[in-house]
Amino acid sequence: MTEPHDQPDPSAEPPAQPETVGATSPQPVSRKRSQVRWVIAGAAVLVLLLCFGGCGVLLATTNGEESPDQGKAAPTAASQSRAGTSAPTSAAAPTTAPATTAPAAVYDTPTKGDFKLKVKTLRKQCFGSAGCNITYRIDVTYTGDGLDPSVTYEVTYEVKGAEDPVINTFEVTGDSASVQQEETASTKRSGDKLTAVVTDVSEL
Repeated sequence: MTEPHDQPDPSAEPPAQPETVGATSPQPVSRKRSQVRWVIAGAAVLVLLLCFGGCGVLLATTNGEESPDQGKAAPTAASQSRAGTSAPTSAAAPTTAPATTAPAAVYDTPTKGDFKLKVKTLRKQCFGSAGCNITYRIDVTYTGDGLDPSVTYEVTYEVKGAEDPVINTFEVTGDSASVQQEETASTKRSGDKLTAVVTDVSEL
């Protein structure tokens, strides 16, 4: 009958391992990982500090380099006048041009030479060579530039060629004359002709 093989005693200490000359015991992995984590965290903090610090400096620089005119009051009119420049003024509102009035008309002051008179024969009755009875009317022509329509002038005239001198008047206002429609005169001879001339002009 075979004897059972001896079973190893679990309580028995394991045989000592032979020591290796020059071998070092490895450090725990957990320690290395912990140190790596601290290094990474420190680097991240440093990067953040640098980043925020740089941004702060950049913002401060940007704010400091803004337009130098900021924060300064606008120059007053007095300072501009002292500097030799005038303050800009607002454009004046356009004004309505006054209505142009027509220049006052200039009228003549008539004289005797401005009137031309013509005796127009309306009817004529002759007695052989003894003479004629003539019915006539005076036609008036004014040779000047114009008369004031608000002023009336009295024109005195004389009819020549008649047996007895005939003196009469008519009125002129503006461009119209008020004359008698019919006048009569007698001549000494049938061949005599009547003429009329202005002797006086006066304002009424």
